[in-house]
This record gives sequence, structure tokens and C-alpha cells, in this order.
Amino acid sequence: MLYRPIVLLALVLAPGALGTRGAAVDSTPGDEIIELPKFIVTDSRVLPLPEAWRYAKIPGFEILSNASARETARFARDFQMLQEVVSGIWPAARLATPVVPTSLVLCARGNSFNVFLPGDSVRESLQMNSLFLQDDERVAIVIDFALNELQLGDGTTEASDPYRAFYLQYFRFLIRRMSAQPPPPWLEEGLVQLFASVDFNKKMIDFAKIGDGFGGWRTGDFNQRLAERGLVPMATLFSPVRPSQDEAPFWDSQAYEFVHLCLYGEGKRYQKPFLQFVNRAGREPVTEAMFQECFGMSYKEMELELRSYAGFTAYQYIQFRAKKGTKGLDEPPAIQLRDATDAEVGRIKGEALSLAGNADSAHNALIAPYIRGSRDPQLLAALGLSELASGQTERARKFLEAAAQAKAVRARAYLELARLRYAAAQAQSADGTGPLNSEQTTQVLQPLLTARTQPPPMREMYEFLLDVWAHSTMVPTRADYDLLLDGARAFPRQFPLIYRTAEFGIQYGFAGDAARLVEHGLKYAPTPEGKELFAQLKTKLPAPSAPALSGPAPSAPTPTPAVPTAPR
Repeated sequence: MLYRPIVLLALVLAPGALGTRGAAVDSTPGDEIIELPKFIVTDSRVLPLPEAWRYAKIPGFEILSNASARETARFARDFQMLQEVVSGIWPAARLATPVVPTSLVLCARGNSFNVFLPGDSVRESLQMNSLFLQDDERVAIVIDFALNELQLGDGTTEASDPYRAFYLQYFRFLIRRMSAQPPPPWLEEGLVQLFASVDFNKKMIDFAKIGDGFGGWRTGDFNQRLAERGLVPMATLFSPVRPSQDEAPFWDSQAYEFVHLCLYGEGKRYQKPFLQFVNRAGREPVTEAMFQECFGMSYKEMELELRSYAGFTAYQYIQFRAKKGTKGLDEPPAIQLRDATDAEVGRIKGEALSLAGNADSAHNALIAPYIRGSRDPQLLAALGLSELASGQTERARKFLEAAAQAKAVRARAYLELARLRYAAAQAQSADGTGPLNSEQTTQVLQPLLTARTQPPPMREMYEFLLDVWAHSTMVPTRADYDLLLDGARAFPRQFPLIYRTAEFGIQYGFAGDAARLVEHGLKYAPTPEGKELFAQLKTKLPAPSAPALSGPAPSAPTPTPAVPTAPR
């Protein structure tokens, strides 16, 4: 074994994975013919020539690259080895296979990276070589392989390292994926920079090591970046909102330095106060008084300590070496790299552009392969969601119906299709809010039964299920309520959802299950007002309570971040 696990931090995982029962139900009859929207091209700029990209898949990730085949394969091998390293030095990350679709976009030609930046600022394009883009459903990491030099906050430059840029965003992805709630900006950035400093090959891993000027500086070393530069005030460092580069050019490097000092510097004498500080920072605003209670020193005294640490960095780092005769890290499997289809390029680029806030460019990227004739199910799903976001509900429904019929894998598409069917069914009533009959209810439920079998788990789906039943003339069965209980188990921190599911159980005779949900709310609801609502609901339970819940109850909410335990 090349490494032994180290406990670096205890970032709390979001509770529970979505349980499923049964098989997916087709949301549209297989023999139904759907008339898709027609688009007339009146401007040649709307339909650019197809772009040449390469495509590969790694479990949980899609790679879209316009780098050479050799460079793309090298990146994929390095990434797979990085995943093995992470699972060794951070064991909890073994659970971090993405539950949200995640795209890695490698840009190595011309200005292919710049198109993802908001606007077309030349200055911004020189100051960053990676982007982390996300919403509740999707994540995209975009890396610039073409940039040679990265412009720092004061106009100086350093070599642009696309691999370290990727490590930064990948660890940001992991930390956000595994945190029960977002960590403070300074803590996230410090940990991201610390993790991204990892250096490895098949026979060795160095963690938390920085350059010293003799063995050579490394890209991103805080001691190099902060040498002979002023520090931002500690109050700015601990700001609850990340400052801009103009406000604090080297804020990220100082966050890295502070975390590194506390975990590995000066004989590790700051580890214990750091743990106390982090735990309190998760519960209350950071003030100098609170900082002094934890560290026994003022902001000014810590600033002096940080100035000294940047100039003379006395620290310990973690080093693993493969024992003689052992193979070290496993050689990752070779990826299946091929030319990307027109639909894959349009979908992945389009959705990354959308996440970056470039709505017009995103729509053009998505629609171009469709106009050229592609009817790829994933592209249809993405187009349906794009049209819906722009308010084109009729076109959106046609795309989503076609995507569902083609069995696209896109949970959000099925949820939005169900909502559109629901709105159409209600519109048929005299007042536009009438109840759904059994046929209409079944039509709305069908795509939801598919959505629940696809990643990511969505709280909104279970909330919408409750809305559907609240407006249906059908009487829910035991199996229907079991589906709602899946939502309660998957989201035990979402107390409005827990409350409504319990209320539903009382209404339809599933009192035993409802009683368990009520007790969960009474015990774990975070506010007195929330507990009072569950106490009132408890009075509506029949006595004595019915038998216990069939299947496991919602797991107890895990405490908010207790970061980190001491490295070994």
C-alpha cells in the first residue's frame, strides 16, 4: 500500500442517498408521434460550422476536449490517479462519485476558453485559467490549456499550470459535494489550495508541501506569491462574501497560508485553536473577539505571524513512498477516446455556457446541432430545459416529450415535463385550478416515476408529488406513500417536506409512518417554531399509534461542519 489514510478534515456529508423502488415507467407511449418544433435559420451566425472536439467518459464525468488525443489521454490518466490518491489521503471522498452530471471541458485552441467567461474582457481571460460552474443540478469545470502565463492581481505573472488549475476546481467540487452546508469562503479556499498542492506519481505522494526557493517554487505557492506583498486585513480574510480580485488581489493565497499555518506550521501549535475557531465559525459570525478567544491573539498579532510565515516557512508535510518491491498506485484503465458527436459538443458546451451566464451563446450552441438534424435524446432534454428557462413553454414541452419518449437520462427533464403536464391538465378545468382526474394524475405521475430513478435526487420532485396528490381525485395507495417516504429519508433536513409527508400520512391513514416522521421533526427541527408545528401535528395522530414505519426512518441530521481533526 502506497499510503495510509490521513484525517485532514471532517466535512459533513449531505445525508442519505436516494433510495429507489421498482423500474422506470415510460413517460410517453412508445408509439406516439411527437411533432418537434421547427426553426427557420434567418441569420448565418446562428448556425456555425460543427466544431471538432474529442469525447470520453470516466465514471461520473464526461470529458469534452479540443486538446490533442495524447494530451487528453494524459489528462484522463492523471485525473484517475488523482482520484485514487484522494481516496487514500481523504477516505470520505470514496463516497464522492458525483450524483450530479459533471462535465470537464479542456480548451486548448484559440480562444475556446474565453467564450465561457462572462463578457469578453481580455483582462479576465489573462487572470484565470479555470472556471467552476454549477447550479443545483449540474456542474462544469472548464480548463484553459492554451494560456502560457497567468496574470496575478498586481500585474505580475507566473506560469499557467492547467493541471493545478483543474485540481483547484476538482477539490472545490468535492468539498461542496461533501459539505452539509457551504463552508465559509476563506475556509473553502484555504482547503482547496491545500489539496491542490498535492504532488504524486505511481511511487510517491507529497501532501501540503510548498517550494522553498532552493528546491524550486511551484505554481501557486503562497510563500512565493505573498513574499514582499502586503496582506489583506484579517477582517477582510474572514469576510462572509469572497472579495473580488480588485478588492483583495492575493486573498486566496492568504487563505491558503492561514490554513496551512494552522494545520502544518510552527510545530502544529495552532491546530487545536484552529479546530475551535472553525467550529465556532460554522455557528456564529467571525469577529476579532471570537478569534482572540480561540487563538489567544489579536488580528494584528496573527497578521505579523503570517508575514513571518511567508518569509520563513517552518512546517511539516506528509510524504508517502511505495515500499521496495511494491507497485504503488494502480495504473488506471485507458479511456475510450473518440470524436465527439455534434450533439455532444452542442449539449456540453451549451450547458456550460448557460451555467456561466452566457444565455444567448448557450442557446446557439444547443440549437445548432438540432437544426443540422441531430435528435439525440440528451440534446432534446437540454433543449427542452433551455426553452423552458426562456419562457417558451410550448416548444419546451415538445422537446421534453420527445426526450422522454427516447428515454433520455435527465431527471430534471422528467420533473419539468410532469409540471407542464400538470399545468395543462389544470388549464382544462373551468377555473384553471380544478382537480386532476385519475387519467390526468397518471399522466403527470409517469415522468416522476422515471425521474426518481435518475441522478441527482431532487427535493423538488417529492414536493411536487405532494402537490399532485393534493389536487387529485385519486386515493393514494401504500406504494404511493412509500414513494413519498423515500423523499423523507433522502432529505431528512428538509423539515417542510417532512412535515407535509407526515400530514399526508395522517390524512390518508398511514398514521404509523406519520408518527415516526412527527417524532423526527420534534427531535431535529432546528427552530422552536418548527418544533411547535410538529407538536401541533402530533395532536392529530390517532391514539394509540399504528405500527412502526415500514422500512428505515429518516436518518438523524448530521451536525454542521466540524472541521478538521488533526492530521496524523
